[in-house]
Amino acid sequence: MSWRAAICMLCAWNFLGAMSQSISSCGAAGDHLKDVKITLSPDPVEKGKPFSLTLIGTTDEVLSAGNIHVDLDVKALDVIDKKLKRTEPFTISPGLAAGPQALTIGPLTLPSLPGSIEASGTIQLTNDKNEPVACVKLDINVPAEISDEAIAEAPASHETEVTTPGATICSQPSDHLKNLAMSTSAGKTTITGTLDELLSKTALNLALKLKIGWFTHSIDMAIPISYAPGLPAGALQLTVGPKAQQLEVDEPEIAVSVSGTAKLDDGNAQEILCLDLSSTEAAAGVITI
Repeated sequence: MSWRAAICMLCAWNFLGAMSQSISSCGAAGDHLKDVKITLSPDPVEKGKPFSLTLIGTTDEVLSAGNIHVDLDVKALDVIDKKLKRTEPFTISPGLAAGPQALTIGPLTLPSLPGSIEASGTIQLTNDKNEPVACVKLDINVPAEISDEAIAEAPASHETEVTTPGATICSQPSDHLKNLAMSTSAGKTTITGTLDELLSKTALNLALKLKIGWFTHSIDMAIPISYAPGLPAGALQLTVGPKAQQLEVDEPEIAVSVSGTAKLDDGNAQEILCLDLSSTEAAAGVITI
């Protein structure tokens, strides 16, 4: 996941805390990912209690390149109210192997974020021939908590806080992803490195500070992730972008930023990589995703 998606990733954890059937498969018989099952447990998610999300299926081909198609109506954090529609290409080498696939995220507990969250629409995955691979449907409505009222009553700020987005590598020589390098050119982000082990179980450890206008919230959480058949040891390259469109935020103009560190550990709690996020922000009415 691109570090520029940090805001949306944090929103996504709250998205999953919605009503039953808030996330489901919308794929068709001709998709390359067959026999898809998506399970949210418990369903619905209860705030303050751990939950897990599991997706299983079987692919009939190696996936090494494709596109992510997003078509969503989103309201979040008392700041975002917009339709998000875009296509973003990606490549991954080595490609994801054909055969049975199983992805589990969790157990994890939702962070407490301000405001209500609503999202409806689809996220579709296609291969490099634009053939359908999979489709996920969202129909989500998470109401604001009582503690959010103070935020809603606060006067809107029309001043934009200007910070410089960026991320630096804070990995150590002992990390399992060697020679990690990141670069962005013309909207395309490239990540390269060499894994010294098979990765099937990981944990994303976040130590972040989210700022929405005058409101600041700390988020410290660990997100267990397991994937079978896993990513093999050896050279790894991932490219994402360029994105075709951005999510625009209606008035009031207000800065949204996230800073801190994101560390990925393996199943033995040994570090794979570390990123130091400076600030990904929404300035002048634009969220960068």
